[in-house]
Amino acid sequence: MAKDPNVDYQALFEQIKTAPCKVSQVEKANDVKGEPLRTKPHLIDRELERVYAASTLEEIHAALEEAGRNLQQLGVFKRMDMLLNELPEDEPDACSLVLDLEEKNWYKVHAATYVQGNENTFEAGAGLHNITGHAEHLVASVEYGTQSSSQASLSYEQPRVLGFPAVLDARLHRLVNSHQRASSFTETLRGGALGVKSLSGRHSLQYEMGWRRLEDVAGRVASRAVLAQAGDYLKAAARYTFMVDNRDQPGAPTQGWAVRACTEVAGLAPGAGSLRFAKQQIDAQYLIRLASFLNLSFTASAGAMLPWDLERLPRVSPVQPTCIADRFFLGGPSSLRGFRTKGVGPTDTRRPQAGEPADSGPAKRDALGGDLYASVMAAANFPLPHPAFKALNAHGHIFANGGSLVQLSGVNQPIPQRVREFGNTWRWSVGAGVVLPTWVGRFEANYVAVLSAQEHDRVKRGLQLGFASSIFL
Repeated sequence: MAKDPNVDYQALFEQIKTAPCKVSQVEKANDVKGEPLRTKPHLIDRELERVYAASTLEEIHAALEEAGRNLQQLGVFKRMDMLLNELPEDEPDACSLVLDLEEKNWYKVHAATYVQGNENTFEAGAGLHNITGHAEHLVASVEYGTQSSSQASLSYEQPRVLGFPAVLDARLHRLVNSHQRASSFTETLRGGALGVKSLSGRHSLQYEMGWRRLEDVAGRVASRAVLAQAGDYLKAAARYTFMVDNRDQPGAPTQGWAVRACTEVAGLAPGAGSLRFAKQQIDAQYLIRLASFLNLSFTASAGAMLPWDLERLPRVSPVQPTCIADRFFLGGPSSLRGFRTKGVGPTDTRRPQAGEPADSGPAKRDALGGDLYASVMAAANFPLPHPAFKALNAHGHIFANGGSLVQLSGVNQPIPQRVREFGNTWRWSVGAGVVLPTWVGRFEANYVAVLSAQEHDRVKRGLQLGFASSIFL
């Protein structure tokens, strides 16, 4: 029904909002195609309970707004309209509600390519949504990378489970992550995860269990430190993530702040071969808009992990090394510019390939990662004058970047000594470049000068191209 332009509806609502009023009947329209809705009636009625209980027009209005938000959170409606109508004069305190809903397609397919680290990846998937009318989402996906990485997963999501503002998530997966280029090993993980997350995105709790295999599939080139980690492991871990994001816009924020903290405890299953460690990581960003053409951003990230021994609880076990697949890595646009991906931190010499001459040059080294890391970045961001950059939402930046990474366990040194080494081995770089936001992360083209580096770091001075996948960059 079109609104009369001569009527001040807001003023009229203010006059009658406290008058007694009840919703006495609800009419649920069919889908736009004339077919009944797939969504079960009890899911819709559950969100309308507060509407039925309202006793004034103001209460009905507030209840309808809440019901609309809750129904939207189910993720199955493309459009929803709610219209209140007056009933005949013999029921002056009653009204009717017309609920007009349009559902999304029951299926969805997608395909995409993206770059992660040094690997190009192709992804394809298909999903069934609300097929039984319970607002469920069933998605199957596969990924293949140019370095032999692959992933196959089947996931089930149930939003607003039991009416609570939370999403239940169950997943089965088989992952193959190739770290051959940087660390000479391949990780295969078969297992599943069960989790629950708040609809606001602030809280997420997940339990993961899977069988992991680490191996040198390239054959007799991995360093001794990597070979010592080869074998089968059981990973049973609980992970809690807390996040607050008060930045003004996604993709290319200009002001505000955000914090994410992730706590993981592994070893929550009995038996030999179970990985046992505690891990904490924190990311934060603060942005200040100085003018319409300039804003400053300050980003920090830090993490620590240590293994623990069931027989020595509550003490940690600094002698036992952590698993290389769970450690932190530094280097590349996602963490420390001016260095190659995973190019910072502890390394070990790879074994020579069969038939390789002894004088073939410096020996290649495997990145081992670390148990304690931190990185910081300060940047000035500014728009670029050419219309093409504006059309792409690209901007320029000048930055200073620093970071450090060390191992805490498995190195036969006391932890305080390792912490001192962490403070004495910071790497620093400065540079300038162009940033292009994309759906898979920020593509950066930077010119970088490295101010300080450590022995065996893989430095990338001059022009550096790559994707920064973290939302805190």
